[in-house]
Amino acid sequence: MKKNIIVGGFSKEEREKELEKVKTKYSKKGYNFLEYIDNGTLKSVAIFDVDEVFLKKEKSKNLFILAGFFLLLSAYLFLKGN
Repeated sequence: MKKNIIVGGFSKEEREKELEKVKTKYSKKGYNFLEYIDNGTLKSVAIFDVDEVFLKKEKSKNLFILAGFFLLLSAYLFLKGN
């Protein structure tokens, strides 16, 4: 599965530096860099190839974190109400 990551920067040099940061960050996560499309300031995109199983694990991890946050928030509000 392909995933597009926006690479921002005002000049071409800034976008190239940001691209290198994005490449290293997502390579550590297991993404494979495919190509870079330079379309200007906020439309430049780095395209990565990602395994769908990896994306599902990442989404489930984010959902667990979100659920934990709401659980703590609800417990705080419940205890504050008493």
